[in-house]
Amino acid sequence: MIQRGFDGCFGPHSCRTSNKSREVPASAAPRALRPVVCLRWGPRAALEECSADQHFHPFASRVQQCGGSWVKVLRSESSRIFPSPLPRHDFGKEATEKTPLLSKGSSPFGVIDCDKSSSNKPSSANMGIFYSLRERLKNRVLLVDVLAALFGMGAWLSINGMYTQLPLLVFNAPEGWGLPSYIVVLIQAANIGGVIYGVMQQFCKGKVSDSLFISILMFIGCLSLLLMSFFYGQTVEIGGNLHSVPLLALVFTCALVACTSSVLFIPYMSRFRETYLVSYMIGEGLSAFVPSITSLLQGVGGNPVCREVNSTDSIKKYEQYVPPPLFSVSTFLVLIFCLQLLSFISFILLKTLPICKKQRNSQSSSSYKNNNENEGVRSSMMPSSPEKGRSLTSDGDNGRGSAFMTESHDFESSPSPVTAQTKMNNMTYTVFLIMQACASALANGLFPAIQSYSCLPYGNVAYHLAINLGSMANPVACYILFFVTFTSLSAISLIAFPTLVVAVFIFVTATMSPEPPLVNTSSGEALVVISWVLFTGLVSYIKLAIATRFRKNGGKGLFWYGAMTQVGSAIGAVTGFALLNYTGVFKSYSPC
Repeated sequence: MIQRGFDGCFGPHSCRTSNKSREVPASAAPRALRPVVCLRWGPRAALEECSADQHFHPFASRVQQCGGSWVKVLRSESSRIFPSPLPRHDFGKEATEKTPLLSKGSSPFGVIDCDKSSSNKPSSANMGIFYSLRERLKNRVLLVDVLAALFGMGAWLSINGMYTQLPLLVFNAPEGWGLPSYIVVLIQAANIGGVIYGVMQQFCKGKVSDSLFISILMFIGCLSLLLMSFFYGQTVEIGGNLHSVPLLALVFTCALVACTSSVLFIPYMSRFRETYLVSYMIGEGLSAFVPSITSLLQGVGGNPVCREVNSTDSIKKYEQYVPPPLFSVSTFLVLIFCLQLLSFISFILLKTLPICKKQRNSQSSSSYKNNNENEGVRSSMMPSSPEKGRSLTSDGDNGRGSAFMTESHDFESSPSPVTAQTKMNNMTYTVFLIMQACASALANGLFPAIQSYSCLPYGNVAYHLAINLGSMANPVACYILFFVTFTSLSAISLIAFPTLVVAVFIFVTATMSPEPPLVNTSSGEALVVISWVLFTGLVSYIKLAIATRFRKNGGKGLFWYGAMTQVGSAIGAVTGFALLNYTGVFKSYSPC
């Protein structure tokens, strides 16, 4: 018979409650049950962590093997924890009463015959995942999940959506193939928004409403996309040269929303139960995936051709003609505007709906306000790039991935315990920071600026596929990191070597434009697309793996990780802009 009100652990782990700490000897549990992580009974308020390495959440179910059968720990309707397939017991008010410690050799289960529960044994160990998922879904509101995902999708939706249209914009914009270099610099400059918000949090404590700030940003994002859909093709003469001033100005405002979201959106989601942060991060990953899928459906119509216009008997004139896509850039931007507006509405519903308010943390009203002051400053140092939303990351690296790097409980504000295995020496620490700066300089600055020169000689279709498939490769890399994690210096260096080889090939194709290797061949077109997809995926994996290592290391590792990412991205963006606009290293071409 299960003892009512028992609150303890099996094994030599310290079980802390709100009243006192108690040690339960390992011999207190049956031999077959000693591997069980932590079993607790009592009110949910008493359910606290068992130990640093045996963290237990009342939202999650645990399936443990008991000899030849399975014992499942799940949550009952009365917010108590009880084991199954053992009989249920009615935990009443007396469940909150204190009970003495287990005596040596005793067990809250009495004598458990594992063979009698063999009929409840899952067919395989994988069934434990099914039970865990089912129990987690019981303790969450689907509507809040959907709203959180839609809210997260609006973080980098505008920038990612515009970025997928570059294969169509570069042929009409006066900047030509150099248009991406302008956009990359503007995105880096837009990080000023996060810095401003961090300063406001420091000097205007309690006077800055994060909800109002988010609402203003979301409104600016929606308005910018709507205006961009009508004025993206307008030009203004500056210094005798035409420039896409309306497009570039609206890109900057969209980037301001995206970069500042790193400071605001994720800290705001900490008001809710941590399980909904995963939904938010999934939505942030969709901010790249959805525009990429839409752009692939849109297509580019084909490669540009040269056709004769206004010909006379003596003079023939030719112009470059780009076949139209399935639908225009204006239509695409209107669709993205609708999604951004949907994200804005989702945020308002998250803020106002009673069912959403019930899913907030009990301490959100006080702890969030205090923590957000420091969080804003820390988050302002996290990286921002034109690829920000392409995966899911809470560490700030392109915002996209760490939701799949750890379990949901790893989103807590407290860092993971530092052990001898996770602690880095000074040399490893420095090497990782240098690798992060170099990876960010290439992936967030230099390479997005020169991508048009690397891909367009192989055709507009190649450029189109490289951008959109590369955007999708980023979250895929995060999914892979969730299942296969390499965080040692040797492993990451091993992954960095093929990444460097691919990067050299990409840079060579850009510098040899308009006649790179295998130009005008199907194999060359396929090779450049594969190279860009591999580069994007490998760099994303490396950066997230480094972030994981710094997170495990504790201290100010993630701060310096974000700082080096920003420094590397800025250096790469400025370098790319200078090379493209003030040197003759990279050359474009016209079919005419």
